[in-house]
Amino acid sequence: MKTKLFIFSLALSLFITSACSASNPDVDETTTPTLPQSGSSQVSTETGSFFAINEVGLGQNGYVALTNCTDVPATLLGLYLCQGAVCFELPDVVVAAGATVRIATGDGAGLEHVVATHATLGELRPADGEIALAASAQPDDPQSLFLYFQWGSTPHELTRNAVKAGLWVQGGYGPSSQNATRLFKDEKTGLWLFEEP
Repeated sequence: MKTKLFIFSLALSLFITSACSASNPDVDETTTPTLPQSGSSQVSTETGSFFAINEVGLGQNGYVALTNCTDVPATLLGLYLCQGAVCFELPDVVVAAGATVRIATGDGAGLEHVVATHATLGELRPADGEIALAASAQPDDPQSLFLYFQWGSTPHELTRNAVKAGLWVQGGYGPSSQNATRLFKDEKTGLWLFEEP
């Protein structure tokens, strides 16, 4: 596979690197993360801002990877992944501290740590798209947005709201191509890269 480096603007690079890293060296991701019950007293209730989007699988069998970048378990309950106005309610699952889970638009075959399949987000197009984590199925309110990422071009349907919420830089977008298979954040540089066959 060929990986392309995203060299964009210093402002966007610094902005993106402020989120937690794509992986945590203290977490063994070769095993399934421990997911306590959502009724557990060990679970935080302020969960939306605890996560980072660190990988997006592209195409018909796409996925979005969410990492809990805190040191406490956090629930996905009450959160939505949105692509434009189309949102998918996340399941009542608790993500362990430092763990990464995936929400698949297909059946999730071949992916690790899948907590939801057949997510109704529409296709995560290789050439361009956007994804947001929100507290509402109606992400037109900037205050409902927790995370935002767009790739390939700008603007998209939620870009303006993400900029107003302070989650995105005007004119910024991640790298991609019409043949890209996934986008991911490089853990050493903090820059977004894309992969193609």
